[in-house]
Amino acid sequence: MKPFTFLLLAVVVTLVGCGPKEIASDDQPDQTAETNVTYSAKKGLLLSPETSRFIGLETVEVSERPIQATNEISARVFRAATTNDPRALASAVVSAADAAMLRPGLTSIQTPSSPAAEVLRLDRSEEPRTGMVEAILQVGDPSLALNEGGFVSVRFAIGSTNAVTVVPNAALFHTTAGDFVYLENGAHFARAAVTAGRTDGEFTEITDGLLAGDMVVVKSVMTLWMTELHNVNGGDACCIKRETKR
Repeated sequence: MKPFTFLLLAVVVTLVGCGPKEIASDDQPDQTAETNVTYSAKKGLLLSPETSRFIGLETVEVSERPIQATNEISARVFRAATTNDPRALASAVVSAADAAMLRPGLTSIQTPSSPAAEVLRLDRSEEPRTGMVEAILQVGDPSLALNEGGFVSVRFAIGSTNAVTVVPNAALFHTTAGDFVYLENGAHFARAAVTAGRTDGEFTEITDGLLAGDMVVVKSVMTLWMTELHNVNGGDACCIKRETKR
């Protein structure tokens, strides 16, 4: 967890309060007059306006747009760039299926987290034995940030789609129970299970769980998740033993 996110969570937990607590039942009114954060198993989290502003909570509308599907490849640098040649060389061992989407001369999609790269050649000598192909990549590195032996991730386009339901990647978070977003549910924010499809590195297709026009949280998502866990666990995050309810 990033330090700033941890700080926000600590403040939110303080606002919620420590110690054992009852989760608001579905037929009880939310106590917003004296509480900054309340939780209902049916409705989700209800934050005071002050808390929402403090954690920087933002929402966006779920939209429909084409997805330029991409394939991310991790490659190991075996020759670092220099001031005379700001291009590193890297090797990626990929499956035959992934290799079928590559060809010499193919260039990658440049993003803030993925540099520009070009496929120089494909070595298929081990494919009959292992089913794997070595791709030699030339990676632009004008800032000389890549070190020999280090790894770099690059993205190659593998096709586009018609307009599909998408959310920004920042809205989506992954747990052992699956993929989720926080959906605006009236004045509440409810965790909603979704099925994620293709991604272009910025947006992800949602094949089930959302409709265009829904509003989802894109900032402070993990703060909401940890706050929900704190409420569901009845204050256990504060190191106070939860009492057995009768």
